[in-house]
Amino acid sequence: MSAPLGYYVNLVSTTEFTFGDEEEVMPKLKLESLRYKDNAVRIISNLCKCMQTFNDVEAFVKAWDEFEQSHCPYRNEKQVSKTHHYKVFHDALYSTLRKTLPPELLTVEVAFALRAIFRDSTTPNILGLSSSSRPATGASANHRGSAKEKKDKSKPGREADKVPEKWVDHEITAEEMLAQVKISKVWKGHFVRRLESARIPGHDVHRATYDCLVKISQALEPHVETAGLNLLRLFFKAEPDLMPKYPFYKDEWNKISYNDYSGAYPDQPANTWFIVFREIFYVSEDTLCVPKMYIQGGLNTCLLRVVDNDTGTETPRIFQKVAPQVYKKNKKGYTFVAEARSLDAAITGNKWKMRLIGSMAQLPHPSRPEVQSSFHMREIRDYYVPQDNHVMLRYVVKVFEDNHLVSLQLNTSKPDVYIKLQVLDQEEEILAAVGKGHVVLPSFIFQKDASADDSEKRPSSRGSAKGSKNKGSSNKRVGSATQSPRAESRTSLDGMEEEEVVGDSKEVKSHKYVIQAMVLRDSWPLNQHQWAFVEELKEKEREELKVMKAKDREQSPSGQAAAKEQKTPQGTAKGGKAKGKEKIDKNDKTKAGGISSRPSSVSFDVAKPHWTLRIVSDAPAAEEIEVKKDTERADEIRAMKKAWEEAEPGRATKAQLSRQKYLASHMIKVDDNEESLPPPPTAQSADFEEEMVYSLQPPPGPKAKEVLQPLDVTPFLRKLYDTPRYKDEAEDRRQMEARQKEIQEYRMFREKVEQWREEDLQERNRLKVQQLEECERLQAKLDEKRAEINAPREAFRQKYLEAERLRLEELAAAEAALKADAEKLAPSPKGKKSGKKSPKASGKSGKKK
Repeated sequence: MSAPLGYYVNLVSTTEFTFGDEEEVMPKLKLESLRYKDNAVRIISNLCKCMQTFNDVEAFVKAWDEFEQSHCPYRNEKQVSKTHHYKVFHDALYSTLRKTLPPELLTVEVAFALRAIFRDSTTPNILGLSSSSRPATGASANHRGSAKEKKDKSKPGREADKVPEKWVDHEITAEEMLAQVKISKVWKGHFVRRLESARIPGHDVHRATYDCLVKISQALEPHVETAGLNLLRLFFKAEPDLMPKYPFYKDEWNKISYNDYSGAYPDQPANTWFIVFREIFYVSEDTLCVPKMYIQGGLNTCLLRVVDNDTGTETPRIFQKVAPQVYKKNKKGYTFVAEARSLDAAITGNKWKMRLIGSMAQLPHPSRPEVQSSFHMREIRDYYVPQDNHVMLRYVVKVFEDNHLVSLQLNTSKPDVYIKLQVLDQEEEILAAVGKGHVVLPSFIFQKDASADDSEKRPSSRGSAKGSKNKGSSNKRVGSATQSPRAESRTSLDGMEEEEVVGDSKEVKSHKYVIQAMVLRDSWPLNQHQWAFVEELKEKEREELKVMKAKDREQSPSGQAAAKEQKTPQGTAKGGKAKGKEKIDKNDKTKAGGISSRPSSVSFDVAKPHWTLRIVSDAPAAEEIEVKKDTERADEIRAMKKAWEEAEPGRATKAQLSRQKYLASHMIKVDDNEESLPPPPTAQSADFEEEMVYSLQPPPGPKAKEVLQPLDVTPFLRKLYDTPRYKDEAEDRRQMEARQKEIQEYRMFREKVEQWREEDLQERNRLKVQQLEECERLQAKLDEKRAEINAPREAFRQKYLEAERLRLEELAAAEAALKADAEKLAPSPKGKKSGKKSPKASGKSGKKK
């Protein structure tokens, strides 16, 4: 170390701490905090103390209070409900006991003892016992079993879980329902009374319960810390919102969890692209994590990518590094791909390591112990031929096994070309990426074309493929299992999608995958030399499309331009030896190729505009994919011409002779005016101009010496007049008068139309007024007739109303008279004087005074 100034730093603390690089600090952060461990130990210790003092009421009450305070420190807060806390805690505790207790203690008596100490009569099957080895509680009688019980019920061979045949599809009657309720009521009462009896010292049930609790505490004491940590993990996993209620809440921010995956990459030549490793990781639960890549040997071009296999989306990156993200649980997992490129110098093989860092112990995990670092690369190279639809290449992909994982890379000889790489299925875009001179599709899973014939042969082909791979890879991998890594990964993928396959077994989906690349923004112009080379290639392709004899067509090979299929030793075994290359068929180029007359890879001219497509598969699955050039259109043309030739033998020869005869009789020579042409430029200046001038259209070719005679169209012309007419002033004047007359006639017609429309408008208005007047007249007439009808009716009505009124008045007068007579004749009561005095009596009394 050299510096203008030197520093000497001492770090002093009263608490033990760790100082160093990442390798020294991160293992310490992986452990639980001391407060977290202490709380976990106190919970299990207090639980054991409660079990040991179960026969002493006072000691048990004191121990139980300490136990509740350790696992529920906020129990004195009145604003917070504790019911949910106890439910979640009991579930976590029962799960911990199922994992910690020995199998001989997982009995019905132990389960009853736990129910007695916690007064729990509702939680179903707390120890996960089979239904045939435990009595049914009230909860189980009401079918409140856990998910595990439901899963066990689906397993065959369980006699106790089978329903009698007479109860299958049986409708429960009202009497049966009433009997069930009564039985359940009696059994619940008996069970609860038995639980209460188990808590009374001196009772027979209490003694058996106490013995079981002592056995449980003795089994837990050696594993206090492990059981406590497992208990808290399950508790906070089920309810993470309760973590702030505990004193160690802030310690969790400093805790991390990580897993390391390492391997080695082989030597790489200059100016090449390769994959360091690629593996599918599965997520069992949603977790926040970030992958970090470590490369030895100064490989600065390594780039890590993470792709969601369900959606095909790639995890965003920050400064070319994968950003932290919450990885959610999915079906097909996440593909982690590390790619790299070598520059002008070759790369020496070295080691790599990927570290997955997260806050939870449940990090994404691969389907096998070692990640895949040995690959088979197909490299297809060809010249660039511009097309009207901007398509640069089209290759058909066919796989023979499902879930074939592939990475695609495309680069061009011109570094500033905008290209788009696509994967099409039935001509529908499934995945695409855009780049400049270089584009990568890090991960894509091809599915087998499930046609009717293939579906019948699928089991046998899969078995034979696995058998051949196991034989071939037995001597290549050190310490590998009988089944190949590729077979393990496919087994995991098939296992995850087993339910979907069973449900959709009748649906057969066909696939037709095509790898297509397009040039965007017209970003690949060519100079004159390159255009001349392109014209040569097009001319050779046109020659191949001509109809040939059947014998020649059968013998003519369909070559592939610059296509080579080789296995690159991109992975090494633990011993450090590179993988051996696979045997390549002699007709391998024919498998990957289509129609092309391009030169082979040995004579490939890299100075010409070209592109390189790389298809990377796992080494054990190299034979499960077939890549061919898309020659569907050319095959259709060839088949059409072949059908014409078979229907009419000699048709192509006749057509060629007819064309030659027509050209011989209609070609004419072109006179060259050499004197009018400018002097030709020098050879050096011409070459310089051709190399510097780029265009999107091919340059015009040399002037032809012979051209086709122009077609004489005179016989096809029709004359309007027998004699020609000249357009002079008189003709112009006549045409002007005709146009003015036509305009005048149009104006007169327009005025008539406007006048007619005005008259029609007035007539319609008059009809509207007439209609309103008619309605008013009809209404008045209706009112008059109604009055004539109502007049005699009203008179008749008034007559009877008057008679009724007189009758009622007479009745009222008669009643009044009868009432007055009754009052006069009625005698006063005996022995009682009237309360009121008559006016005469009052007058006499006044005079006496």
